[in-house]
Amino acid sequence: MSATGLGELLPALMDALADAVLVIDRDRRAVVVNRRYREVFGERRVDLIDTGCTESAHRTDARSPESARCVACDVFEAREMRSVFRQLPDAGGANRRYEATFRPMLGPDGVVTHVVEIWRDITERSQLEVQLSHSERLASVGILSAGVAHEINNPLASILAGVETLGRWLGRARFEPEDVREARETVEMLEREVDRCRETTQKLTLLGRSYDTAPGWVDLNRAVRDTLALLGYELRKRGIDVVEALEPGLPQIWAREAAVRGICMNLMMNAVQAMSEGGRLTLTSRRDRDNALLAIEDSGPGIAPEHLERIWDPFFTTKPVGQGTGLGLSITHRIVTRHGGRIRVASEPGRGARFEVELPIHGTGGDV
Repeated sequence: MSATGLGELLPALMDALADAVLVIDRDRRAVVVNRRYREVFGERRVDLIDTGCTESAHRTDARSPESARCVACDVFEAREMRSVFRQLPDAGGANRRYEATFRPMLGPDGVVTHVVEIWRDITERSQLEVQLSHSERLASVGILSAGVAHEINNPLASILAGVETLGRWLGRARFEPEDVREARETVEMLEREVDRCRETTQKLTLLGRSYDTAPGWVDLNRAVRDTLALLGYELRKRGIDVVEALEPGLPQIWAREAAVRGICMNLMMNAVQAMSEGGRLTLTSRRDRDNALLAIEDSGPGIAPEHLERIWDPFFTTKPVGQGTGLGLSITHRIVTRHGGRIRVASEPGRGARFEVELPIHGTGGDV
């Protein structure tokens, strides 16, 4: 094909793409804009070409200090691909969710000559992920049901014994000082056990809330401890020891509480299920500048090297049939990313696995 023919074909190919595409040169000017980009963002001006990069698209997010810089400009400097998520109005004014990828093009001298932006509409996918995440949590609750029943039945048995004792006292129709003291202790015990039941059901309620609830200040340490309490029966049954190293005074983070609790449940449940013959679960939290870090480490068999790159894929699982949907880690990765954070894994066969979650203290609240 001649150069002239290729030059005519490339614009047509760009316009045939389903994703919105914009190309920025090293002078930070738009040099290529496809038809889908103009349709999505309503940028129908003929003068869009050669406009400044910060004028031609939605590269910044004023709601988040971390997103205040132009992402394309960052890619020029860092020479690394970046991905962001944005909730933006389309040409008709309806809010849509987009996943934007910024890829650098390097010249022979290793300097970035252009940045290619690809904006993909993931609105329907995000809605499906919300539904799948709810199903995943329901599966976790099903696994927890035996443990929850055990945790509730024990205090209820104490309550029943206390009620029977009170019934015998009432049958005597007279009370000595010693009986009064014993009755007071029994009533106090009943109150404590009822509080235990209430706390357990409250933790389950928080776990079952929608990830779309409004963001607020979330105590990460409390979310970890509440999840640990819900897993108490499974931990005892499997003979798993817990090492808790949560930093006192860890700042609260701006996030969606149900989502943070979902992160804790998915990662801790995976760790517990990896140690069917017992082991050690280590939970660590600390502050690192403007981020809160959470590490969840198990002493299980670890993750095979060939699986490390696939564990974030939806529906990928090495668990036996009936023990998982393969969505937990995929959903967890998506939640962390939406909150402006990062998640990493380190594992060697036979030496357990360690998942590290980094969430910004003053984050996006899950809105990106």
